[in-house]
Amino acid sequence: MDYNYIFFDCETNSGRSHADILTISALFVDKNFKLIEEFNCAARLRKSRIYEIDSFLVNGMDPFEVDKHPFSNFDLTKKTNDKFISWINKGPVLFCAHNGYQFDYMLTSTHLFTNLFTWPWIFSTGNAKQIDSLPILQNFDFYAPNSIAVELNEKSNKTFKLGSLCRMNGFDLGDKAHTSDADTWGMSRLMELVNKKNPELFKKCISLNDKKNVLPSIKDVDYFCHPETFFGRTRQFTSSYLCEHPVYKGYHLVFDLKHDPEAMFSEKSNEVLKKVLNGAPKKYRTIKANKNPFIQDKSFATNYGDQYTTLGHEILEQRANFIIKNRKELANRVSLIISDQFESQDLDQTELLPEQMIFTLNPSPTDKTLMNHFVMANSMDEQKKIHQNFKGPIKHLSEMILLDRFDDEPFTKTEYSRIRKGISRRLLSTNKETFPTITDGMARIDNLRVEKKDDPEKLKIIENINKHLEMTASEHEKYLK
Repeated sequence: MDYNYIFFDCETNSGRSHADILTISALFVDKNFKLIEEFNCAARLRKSRIYEIDSFLVNGMDPFEVDKHPFSNFDLTKKTNDKFISWINKGPVLFCAHNGYQFDYMLTSTHLFTNLFTWPWIFSTGNAKQIDSLPILQNFDFYAPNSIAVELNEKSNKTFKLGSLCRMNGFDLGDKAHTSDADTWGMSRLMELVNKKNPELFKKCISLNDKKNVLPSIKDVDYFCHPETFFGRTRQFTSSYLCEHPVYKGYHLVFDLKHDPEAMFSEKSNEVLKKVLNGAPKKYRTIKANKNPFIQDKSFATNYGDQYTTLGHEILEQRANFIIKNRKELANRVSLIISDQFESQDLDQTELLPEQMIFTLNPSPTDKTLMNHFVMANSMDEQKKIHQNFKGPIKHLSEMILLDRFDDEPFTKTEYSRIRKGISRRLLSTNKETFPTITDGMARIDNLRVEKKDDPEKLKIIENINKHLEMTASEHEKYLK
């Protein structure tokens, strides 16, 4: 199938998945990587959040300038959603972000959730699927050596940072690196480059973007190969399918055939087997169906002069056949061991903030209808009227949207005072919180002054951020008096 591509990148005020997007850029290109349309949007800082200091050091933004942006976070999210949906509706599309599985995809979905969009999973909407340029480039480096230039870091490990890859392959982002528009452009150039270098490998790299095709590719064969990258080094594993993960649906457990399953599972005690399975090195690995895994034919198993080569295909086949013949029994034992481990783990009793409830908040049909009307409302008065019908976490989220968009205008003096006091109490907290606080920021400023004492330019930026942080702290302190 031919796809259009949507490359996108976000710059945020934090490295956490519930950070605020400050800028987002996207390129909509056709199957030949020819530009169809581009999109850029920026938003001001939320009144209900504080930033991590290092985010502004990395992305080069000035918090005073960010405050001047006319759009709220809700405005940015709605414009982004509308643009993405319009592109999705033009035909099959692959979204692509660099390290997107670890950050950008969840980040964007969280924004849709906190801004009351009833379907935050936009990257699997209609014609849309998702891929990640990071593992694609890592796989190219492994299976097509020297097709791309990769830099070594100070520990002599390969680095797959976007800016480094762009520079090494002839399109340096320069001082624009870590800006959303430059990073998006660089990512699209890298994908275009590897597609030209080896079209067949590129096609294979994106071939399992539909999760329903993953299980047949690993279950309907006796054994197969799959790469994983750790600390800049890619290793290929040869495995045979066991079962779906008993807790994480859509995750599949596969047995690493460098180990002898017959000898291992001859142990009748599950307690002993648990220790063996969990001992180093790992005996089973996980294939995540929703993350476009790369599955290679078993013929590659003996190509790299490693332990699989020493074993040879005859032994690998024997081990795989043992698993296939006894799969039901082995899967039951492994699933029981894993399920017991999850049940015995201490559950995290930390109370989630409404902004963190993307997996636990289940709005009623009535709430969903109201949420849709809230998102589509054309005026403050319309949104305020709908907001008054919400309860619990949804009401909190709509409250934060109204605050960021219209400040005190939608609220009575009593309501506004309550809202601002609650926010200020959280952000000025001196406890260890799950979200950035002003106290954390001030401590980080002190550390950076020492770390960067010999870098006048960096110190100038740090002092400017500190000035903004002090101003923000004073603003919040007045609501606690």
